[in-house]
Amino acid sequence: MEYQTIRYGEPFQIRRRLGNLFKDIVRIKGVEYERGKGFIVRDYYALTNLNKILIRMGLILTPMVKCVICDKNIECEKCSFTDVCLKDVTTCLCDECLYSDDVVEKYLSTSRGYFEDFRRSI
Repeated sequence: MEYQTIRYGEPFQIRRRLGNLFKDIVRIKGVEYERGKGFIVRDYYALTNLNKILIRMGLILTPMVKCVICDKNIECEKCSFTDVCLKDVTTCLCDECLYSDDVVEKYLSTSRGYFEDFRRSI
C-alpha cells in the first residue's frame, strides 16, 4: 500500500493513472478538480470517501495539518491522539508545543493574533 500526504484545501496530484475512476472521484462531495493544479479535498469526510475509491489502486491519502502555534506540519496518521481525534480539523498542536510548559500562553497569544486579524478584516 502506498501512502500520500495531503493538506485540506490545497491542490495535489494523484500519482496513479485514474482511468474511469476520475468521474467517481469528482462526484464526491467535498472533492474538487482544478485543471492544471489537481484535486482539492475540503474535509475529512470527503477524504474518507475518496480513500474508499483509491484503496482499489493501492493508494491511501493521509491528511497533514499545521500546528496552530508554530506552523509545523503534523501528519495526522502519526499522531498519538488519532483514535480520539474528530479528524475534521485543519489545525492541531504538534507534540513539541503540546508538551511545552507554556502551551496555554502560546495558544492564547496565537489565538489573539487570529482574532485581531479577523476583526480588522470586517
